Amino acid sequence: MHITYERPATIGEQIDPEAPAADLDPTGAECAATTYDVGGLEWHCTRRPNHTDDEHRAAFDVHGGGPTGAVAFAWQYEWGGAGHGPSSTEPMTTVTVTVSFPSTAWTNEQLPDAIADEIRSVFWECDHDDVTVATTATSTQHPVTG
Repeated sequence: MHITYERPATIGEQIDPEAPAADLDPTGAECAATTYDVGGLEWHCTRRPNHTDDEHRAAFDVHGGGPTGAVAFAWQYEWGGAGHGPSSTEPMTTVTVTVSFPSTAWTNEQLPDAIADEIRSVFWECDHDDVTVATTATSTQHPVTG
């Protein structure tokens, strides 16, 4: 994560001319991506959903410690920067993985979902909406040899 804007603490309630536009949705809908700044404070992206670049912005709300609607913090992820976000939600790469194991090793009915979650975990959190993981579990009887 790269911080692209952090509101100066010294300007109080003034509008910062260097701040990026808040890009708020008129309906109040939000992107809602989250991150933490270096001090550990959590920020939520208040930009409209499905914004077309990779920069997330958190704007002040009515009691947020700054001018309502002004951007307090902005960040982008490392995979391209602002303006280089995904141009399409169509899959760009498909990876096929086959996992086989004895049925005695499968003791958890949620195993397919757990495998899908593990696969998603290798991608940046901001990309999870664009990553599709489908799991199907089947069991077959193996002939007894002896």
